[in-house]
Amino acid sequence: MAAHGLSCHLAYRTLLALVLGTANLAPAWATPRQVILLRHGDKVASGADNYNLSPNGFLRAINLARLIPACFGGPTHIRTFFLNPVTSKNARSYQSAVPLAVATGINISSAQVSQDDSFLDGQEILRQPAYRDGNVVLFWEHRRMPDLARGLGWPSMPPIGPMEFDQIFVLHYDRPEAAPRVESLSQSQLFEALCFRQASSPLPQVPLPR
Repeated sequence: MAAHGLSCHLAYRTLLALVLGTANLAPAWATPRQVILLRHGDKVASGADNYNLSPNGFLRAINLARLIPACFGGPTHIRTFFLNPVTSKNARSYQSAVPLAVATGINISSAQVSQDDSFLDGQEILRQPAYRDGNVVLFWEHRRMPDLARGLGWPSMPPIGPMEFDQIFVLHYDRPEAAPRVESLSQSQLFEALCFRQASSPLPQVPLPR
């Protein structure tokens, strides 16, 4: 069964690469209107086997679920880095997305190939008609975020530090076959913005992350 699953996974990756084109080529067109790219919420500083958000990370996730629809518009898609169904490794990306899904009613999809090749997942988002004109929110593992950004047409994303959680990147696709216009923003500053302070949300207000 395990060998069969691996074979299916490799076959899927091969097919996806053929559909999307050679991995080293820039995207031919951009279908979303906007992509919001975030790292998952805060983790505990130690504990190699703890794959969950810290309490501070959970507060961040709830506040982002209020912030994103109010300040950037409601998402059409919510997608997360691969979650291992056996070990729960990388659970933080999915956990970060849950409050936003609850607040908006948008289902979460998990990027099955992202653990091996986040670049391909970025290419898929740009090229699949389902994402056309969408507002796509991505919660990701920090080491794979530059590869994902490259697949999304932004090759110069700086690396994210091991304990950095404040960034939010907004990629605007103004016209097909052009690189996105990128905004690099601070979540803590946005939590002080009028759009967040006046946000209407089905989620309760909770303390801001520290």
